[in-house]
This record gives sequence, structure tokens and C-alpha cells, in this order.
Amino acid sequence: MKKRWWLSFILATVLLSSCSANENKVAEIEPAPESEYAKTFDELVLGTLFDFKLEVQNADQRWVKLWVERYQDGKKDVDSVVDLIYGESLDETDEGHVGFGIINSETDEPLYFLYAPDIKLNPQKSSKKANLQSSMATWEYAFKDEKVSLALDEEKVLAAYRSTTSNEMRTVDMSDPNDLEKMIQEDSEVLLLKILITENKDAHY
Repeated sequence: MKKRWWLSFILATVLLSSCSANENKVAEIEPAPESEYAKTFDELVLGTLFDFKLEVQNADQRWVKLWVERYQDGKKDVDSVVDLIYGESLDETDEGHVGFGIINSETDEPLYFLYAPDIKLNPQKSSKKANLQSSMATWEYAFKDEKVSLALDEEKVLAAYRSTTSNEMRTVDMSDPNDLEKMIQEDSEVLLLKILITENKDAHY
């Protein structure tokens, strides 16, 4: 009898935890490095593109913010390099591609742009001059080959573009806040693509 009661208790706990996790999950996002967006960008040799497939639940009640933070020599720029806010979709579930692109130039500063379903910002320069004197650069998704759940009011790093004036760069686990901070302090320049989903548009300002 006690054993049966204990098994029932464990099962109830697992079900409650599962329900709680599903309630907190408001979206799913997955890297799409082989998408037509990414392939076209690569074929035209334009620069770097981070492309994702995003599905937002209860999208008619949500606001999504995408933005890019820049750190130079460990110091964060006051303003975002570029940002985009959209929400209150006409559909309950909103699916589509979101991403961040960097258009390189041999003689001038790069151009940056963000896009989301039915929205695309014109490429623009950052308000603060970028560090162009780098000897090495790399770019990577924060999570590869996997779909990640996003919770309401959770700020999430999606990708990073890094450059350095030294001759070496170490690998980084961007899911580890300590490793992320070390990367910011060690590299000459870091661009972080982030996402945040809320119920209130004002929370993004």
C-alpha cells in the first residue's frame, strides 16, 4: 500500500513539473544554417548571416525583441548595434525565420540588419565605429543542431560574432554565463545576438 502511494506521488510530481514547464515555454527556436536565406547570403559572398526558425505560441499576446549588443575590449556599447521589436500577431501561432546579417566591406565599416516574419530592417552602420584592426574572427550559433525552448521574459543569447587582434581564439560554451563573460573580456570585439519575448511591449524599452 505504501509503495503504491509513493509511486502515485512521484507520478503526480512529474506531471505537475511537466505542466509547469509547458506553461513557461512560449516559443521554440532552432538554428537554420542551411536555409535558403543562409545559402543565398553565402553564394553572394556578402558576409555573415545567422538564420533561425522561430515559432511563437499565443503570438497574438506576445512581443518579440531581437537585438545585437557590442563589446569592445570588454566594454559594452551604450546603444545596441541594431534592434527590432514586433508582436501581437494576427495569428495565435506565429512561425517564420528571424536572423541577423553582417555585410562586410573592405574599405568601410560593416552594415548590420535584422529580420523577422514579414519584417526586414535596411542594412545600417553602427552609431559607434567598429574595431576593424583584427587579425582573426569567427562566428557561431549559441546552440547547434537543436531546437531550444524560450520562456517568457527570458533573455537568451542566440549567436556571437567575435574578433581579436591576437593570434588565437578559444572555443566558448555560450550557455555558460562565466564562459561568456571570459569571451567578452578576452576578445577585442564581440557581437551578441539576443532575443526576449514578453507580454508587454513597454518591457522592451
